[in-house]
Amino acid sequence: MSKTDTTNVRLNPPPPQLMRLVNPLVRRVLTTRSLGRRIRRQGLIEFTGRRTGRTLRVPVCLHDVDGQTLVFTERPWRRNFAGGAPVTVTHRGRVRRGRALLLEATPAEAGAAFRAALDDGATPFELGLKVPRGYEPTEAELATIARSLIRVDYDD
Repeated sequence: MSKTDTTNVRLNPPPPQLMRLVNPLVRRVLTTRSLGRRIRRQGLIEFTGRRTGRTLRVPVCLHDVDGQTLVFTERPWRRNFAGGAPVTVTHRGRVRRGRALLLEATPAEAGAAFRAALDDGATPFELGLKVPRGYEPTEAELATIARSLIRVDYDD
């Protein structure tokens, strides 16, 4: 069994080609106050690329886990947050500034964070997972999934 696949739980992020088509519309919706405030988990994270210096605006799902705002991802842009980086987050019609940090979480810590996000009502889709309908994955199963955690700390 590989580190990204278990019997009942596996990674299933949307294909990058689909995201390139959908993300421009999602960015527009999230930055429109009247529409963006109605969307619970989706947010827009804006940051400067560490190599290119370009401003990147990436739609993400924001999860409240034990009072911390976390983003679960395996996308390459996550590396911009190794050591921390300034971010602007648009969420529910509100723009906030802060700092994001790519966490060096153990598999057990990542599994616990996944379980907490699911317990808070996140869907497997929002976490980039494929889980059989009605199945409740354990922390141990979730710990086998290769995922990175980014913590967002707001200035206010």
